[in-house]
Amino acid sequence: MRTASSQTWKILQKRTTRLLTVLVVAVSAFAVVPAAPASAAYCNYSWSNKSGQASDIYGNGVNYRTGPYTSCDSLGQFGSDNYVYAHCWRFGTMVDSDNIWWHVRLYGTTRQGWVSDVYLLDLATPVSAQC
Repeated sequence: MRTASSQTWKILQKRTTRLLTVLVVAVSAFAVVPAAPASAAYCNYSWSNKSGQASDIYGNGVNYRTGPYTSCDSLGQFGSDNYVYAHCWRFGTMVDSDNIWWHVRLYGTTRQGWVSDVYLLDLATPVSAQC
């Protein structure tokens, strides 16, 4: 069972790791490209299973969406008792200082969509897993 302080520590560690990963990706590309505005065209990104990782969901009522932007349609919600497979990631809407979004699938189902990295625990963000 997780305690509040251990969850907070994990979140802080994760956000620090994510920030460093974002910086490495931006430097390796020699440019930081701002996230595109969400429109119908930006809410239907292709994806592939590049990651092989899985994660618990952090929080309840976490929307999974048609694309990596908060303006993309919600397909439903996940809760803290849900476990998801993480396929690949891309940049999207900034949520709590984190603009990485993962395409995920709920364990044991066909329910899938895009979730902000803020709501996923213990995922590495390697460049090789970028969609």
